[in-house]
Amino acid sequence: MRDKIQTYTIVLVVVFSISIPTVDANSADNGSPECHVSNTSEMRIVQSPRGVCVKSSLKNNIVHISVKNPLSRTLQNAGFVVYVDNTRFRRYFSTIYSGELVNKNVNITTGLDTTKDRHTATVSTVGNHTTYSFTEKINASATDEIPTPYIANVTVADGTIDGEPSAVAYVTLVNPSMRRYPTKLFVHTTGTDGSFYAPSPQPNNSTTVKVELLDKRGTKIAGEARLYTGNLTKKQGGLDQVGFVGKAGEDTQQWNESFQSVRPTWMNNHYQYENDTYSQSFGEKLSENRKVGGVPVVYLGLVVLVGLLFVRRWR
Repeated sequence: MRDKIQTYTIVLVVVFSISIPTVDANSADNGSPECHVSNTSEMRIVQSPRGVCVKSSLKNNIVHISVKNPLSRTLQNAGFVVYVDNTRFRRYFSTIYSGELVNKNVNITTGLDTTKDRHTATVSTVGNHTTYSFTEKINASATDEIPTPYIANVTVADGTIDGEPSAVAYVTLVNPSMRRYPTKLFVHTTGTDGSFYAPSPQPNNSTTVKVELLDKRGTKIAGEARLYTGNLTKKQGGLDQVGFVGKAGEDTQQWNESFQSVRPTWMNNHYQYENDTYSQSFGEKLSENRKVGGVPVVYLGLVVLVGLLFVRRWR
């Protein structure tokens, strides 16, 4: 699950081109008497220099656009482009005949930028525009309406880091959004205080990150991975968090977790992951996972030491 509160910007650009006239080529392109430029809380009306009338309104993340061709000529390849938070969201172009009215409803929810708090929406014709300003709070990490990057898979494996053998985790990130988010990845395990990476999967694409782990190769490794933007110490900006446990050569179990902000390794009293089920015993930590017959070597050493002391005592 993800916990995050954001808001959105919308920029709509309406672009028109004039075709070969269908009537007298010398006729004037006068504006429609029905198109009076105005701005109200319910409706915005702007008019292009050629007289095209564009009405728009915004409510509940739906932009209604009404395009009227009051001219005595046909407009070919005419229409509009919708930008959501400065990213092109929707494009509509068509032939609009003299006197024709075209209505379009554009739901911009899926194009919202979840990293923003304050947003604007601009509806523009060639030469004129009107702008909406609004604030909306959304728990982006807990909604399925707005696509944001997430952790799709974690696989524990044996690998190499800088040419040296190491335990690793392959973390696959998916970005189903139309925009590129500046994501950050932090992975903690029972043996790794934190491995930090800054991947940015492309829009509608995925990427896999090889994460260095300090746990012993070949052992069962438990941990958690956090994907976020902004500051790791704040819940706002959290995108996804998963827990995992696995061993090289075996399936890695993975489960969703509610995003929790933590202190990174470069801060005092930083976060350390703990897992009672998969944590190492004191003896395993001292033995660095070296065992003889399944028994940590430190315990065998203590047995030998106690035996020697016992023999010396009774000699």
